[in-house]
Parts: sequence; structure tokens; C-alpha cells
Amino acid sequence: MNWTVIVAVNNEIVLKDCLLNSPDIRSASELILQTGYSSAASAYNAGINKAASADILVFVHQDVYLADGWLVRVERAVEAVSRKDPNWGVMGVWGIDCLGRGAGYLYCTACGRKLGESFDGGREIRSLDEVVIILRKSSGLRFDEHLPGFHMYGTDICMEAAKRGMKSYAIAGFCIHNSNAFGMLPWQFWKCCLYLRRKWKSQLPIIAPCVEITTWCWPILRWNVFQAANLILKRHKAGKRVSDPSRLYRELIASGKVTPVAACD
Repeated sequence: MNWTVIVAVNNEIVLKDCLLNSPDIRSASELILQTGYSSAASAYNAGINKAASADILVFVHQDVYLADGWLVRVERAVEAVSRKDPNWGVMGVWGIDCLGRGAGYLYCTACGRKLGESFDGGREIRSLDEVVIILRKSSGLRFDEHLPGFHMYGTDICMEAAKRGMKSYAIAGFCIHNSNAFGMLPWQFWKCCLYLRRKWKSQLPIIAPCVEITTWCWPILRWNVFQAANLILKRHKAGKRVSDPSRLYRELIASGKVTPVAACD
């Protein structure tokens, strides 16, 4: 598959230990590293402008490890979806459908667990997590640069695709999101939620990977109350980034918690 990788970077060490340590990253036609941007949308749109070698654009977090065989799995999923829906809009490795059900396949260190399962092709969703987002440059889709910071743009780009009559899909492109858990999500995250609440007022409610966006914001308030209670009562231990995600991947395989990506046929 001819593909271009676009990354918003603010931590060179994390980038080197995670994404650049991924075996399949070497096969990318282009690797566009975007630094110094105030928002993911502006970094990614500038990356789209720079991309010259491929129609498939993969926007991925710097703290993601793409396991050996990732590209083959994604290529097969893209081909399967394209046969049924040549005008598809967005793909990703974790999303939420219109009924609030999760779809995709990854391991999240912040959660300390595997999310989803292996499957073929794509599953239609309404919103995507930002960990990995896949677009066709020829689709003309762009990120909304009025959306501040580095949150919720996965949900927004799926909504933009739907507005143009294009569907979005979760695929089983297993990867490790090697991230630290938030005690409480930052104010910038909630600013993004409020922006989407205004922008997509006629489409509410929107079930995003982390929270449901509604007219009266009750799910947002409830999430914060429950999370604060968990922190006070110390009900959950916050997950942390590991120093070597490739080693974690081998441990997950050895323990039987995940199937080797290259063997998922």
C-alpha cells in the first residue's frame, strides 16, 4: 500500500521509542513530522498540503506502536471497505457506532487493557478516537482549524465526512497506544467538546469515544463527578506509558492476551 504518515510531534523521545520503533513505519512513502503547531487540525492540514506521494494518509499519534504486520492488516481492511464503499470517508482503529458500541482493536496502556477484537473489513461507526485516523487525500476532507488544541478532531472529521455523504469505519489495525492516563481530562478537552456541541447542534447527541455530547451537557458533568470520586476514593490505578512498547507487545502475545498481528488472517 502506498501510504503517507503524518504526525504532530511535541516529544522527540516518545516519538523515537514508539512510532519510529514500529517495524512497518519504514515502508511509508513519506513520513511528515509536524512540530510547533497550536492544534492538531492545523498540523494535519499542513501535512495534507505537503503530502505528495500517496492518496492514503495515516494520521497517527507519536505514542503509538504499530506492531509487525500492521500495514498488511490495514491494507486488506482498506481494500475490503473500498470494494463495498469506494467513497468511504474516514477509518480508524477505535470508534463508536450510533448505538454507543465500541469497534476496533488496540491495546491502551492508559486503560491497562485490550479494547475490541480482531475482525475483517470495516465496521461502520459515527465517531473515531484520534489515535489513528486514515483518509484518502482525494476525498477532499480537511480538519477544522477552529477546533482548538489536540482533542475531539476524530469525532469532528467523521461528522464532516457524514455531512458530505461519506461513511466512516473502524478497522482491526491492532496497535499499542502507549499513553499515560489522565486523572481528570484537561480543560482543553472540554473546550473542544463545547465547540462541537455548538458546531453540530442539529446532530446532537453525539457519542464520542470518551464522552457523549448533548444539549444540556449532563454526560460531561456526570463523567467529571464520577472521575473525581474515583480519584478521591482511589478506586482505579492510573495506567502509565511503558519504556519499550515492542517488549509489551511480545509480552501480550506470550500471555495470550492478543494474537500476533501477522497471524490474524
